[in-house]
Amino acid sequence: MIIANWKMNGTRQSVTAWIEAVSKNINVNGEKPCIFCPPTCYLEHARKLIVENDNYIKLGSQIINHNIADDSLTGGISANMLRDLGVEYVLIGHSEQRALLIENNTVIANKIEKALNENLTIILCIGEDLNTKKNNTTYAFLKEQLDVLSQLNLKNEAHLGSIKIAYEPIWAIGSGMNAEKEYIEDTHAFINESLKDLFGHDKEDFYFPVLYGGSVKLENCEDISSSNNVDGLLIGGASLDPVSYTHLTLPTKA
Repeated sequence: MIIANWKMNGTRQSVTAWIEAVSKNINVNGEKPCIFCPPTCYLEHARKLIVENDNYIKLGSQIINHNIADDSLTGGISANMLRDLGVEYVLIGHSEQRALLIENNTVIANKIEKALNENLTIILCIGEDLNTKKNNTTYAFLKEQLDVLSQLNLKNEAHLGSIKIAYEPIWAIGSGMNAEKEYIEDTHAFINESLKDLFGHDKEDFYFPVLYGGSVKLENCEDISSSNNVDGLLIGGASLDPVSYTHLTLPTKA
């Protein structure tokens, strides 16, 4: 799974160009699903283009609101609105929204619950800041973020299958600092073990997909993708160029 998170970038023209270009090279076998998360204002435009190109790109949203009364938030977008737009995936808990919108586990749990009720697949973003890393408290910090899932009734296998984890060390996002391969592998292994403990599954038959994000670019994409315990990528700025995006992340058509 390769997620293109465009953040607050793009135009209708660049969305069109991106979808048309990626459509020519996307893996028809679906081995590495392509999830496209444009700005909210371009979701409908992207959906139409995806349908017209009859390809395997899946539509994702960068945002979902958690308000108690779904119709009372000016400027909000609800889970059922996203589903109506043809969205299948939604990012929840991204570090930028956690910081700027002061999102805590209660807010994030509410978002996850609303998304699951509309059969959306959740990409739950977690990650530590630089001070946490320097203080050697990364694992405790990540465990606290994962504990949001304990607030939900996720014993249902269908619900468990609708949640993916994206590990993005905050100190690596847009900073040019790169996590070492061993650090990524060890942290992903910890996340998976924590999820097994959280849901009480036998360690031999339970595996929770964990994606990696954080300054993923052409130079390190292939190396990160081949790392143990890494099941996909969440790519920010490097995903804006369709040629770069497809070159190292998606097998090309024969």
